[in-house]
Formats: sequence, C-alpha cells, structure tokens
Amino acid sequence: MKKDSIEYNGLIGGLLVFVGLVAYFLIMQAAGLDHNLELRALNIIIMGAGVFYSIKSIKKKNKDFDYFKGIGTGMFTAVSSSLAFAIFIFIFLLSNPAFLEEIKNVEPFGNYLNAFLISFIIVMEGAGSGFFLSFGFMQWYKKRTPEKFLKEQRHNQDSK
Repeated sequence: MKKDSIEYNGLIGGLLVFVGLVAYFLIMQAAGLDHNLELRALNIIIMGAGVFYSIKSIKKKNKDFDYFKGIGTGMFTAVSSSLAFAIFIFIFLLSNPAFLEEIKNVEPFGNYLNAFLISFIIVMEGAGSGFFLSFGFMQWYKKRTPEKFLKEQRHNQDSK
C-alpha cells in the first residue's frame, strides 16, 4: 500500500480511532461509568480527531489531493475504526453477559438487544458520524473556492 493512498491513511487513522475508543471505553468502565450510555456521545470527539488527522495526512502526502479523496479517506477511517470497535464490543459483550444485561435494563428497547445488534448499531453510528465529519472537514480543506470554480467554468466554455 502506498503511503499517499486513501486506504493507507484511512487504516492508520482508523487504528488510532480504534485505540482511542477502546481506551475511552476501558477508562469509563474502570471509573464505573460504563452504565451511563450518554457518555458514548463523546466518542464523536475521538472519531473527529481521527478523521481530521487522516484527511490532513493524505492532503500532505498526496499531490493529487481533491475533495473526493478527502471524503473517501475520512469515510475509510470511520468505517474501519467502527468495524474494529464493534468486533471488540461484540467479544466483550459475549465474554461479559452481566454487562449485556445491564444495557438491556437501561435501554428502552433493551428486550430486543443482543451482542450482534449492539455491534451493528456501533458500525452504523460510526459510519454515519464519520460521513458528516468527513464532509464538514472537507469544507475546510477543499481546494476550489467559488471564485476558482467560476473561473474554471468560464475557461471551459471559452475553450469549446
């Protein structure tokens, strides 16, 4: 894999996000706050840092950086880290049935939850938040301003 590719930067960023999410989860568990599911909203800060890092990294390494490479890198980061974290949680829930029962008791639709469904929800939340984060960060990083876009359009029309 080349170091200026979407896949490479997405996997490196995904690995960093995964480590951050696992560390945050284990810290919350050690502090006795693992039952407070609202604290998972702070996962977006970890995801945002990883997506930002990945996009910044590929922009620095790739001469042909454009809008879609940035969004692709951010999405690859989000999906790879979410999949890895979902597998971690799936294994954790299977090895710790008391924690799964605690989640079932706290959640409104807890009777329908199992380890697989919780893992699936984690992947969907991670991919969704990663898409919005990637889109937002690419607004910051995009090359073409409206003035450049209009200038390119005029140039293309003149050359026809």
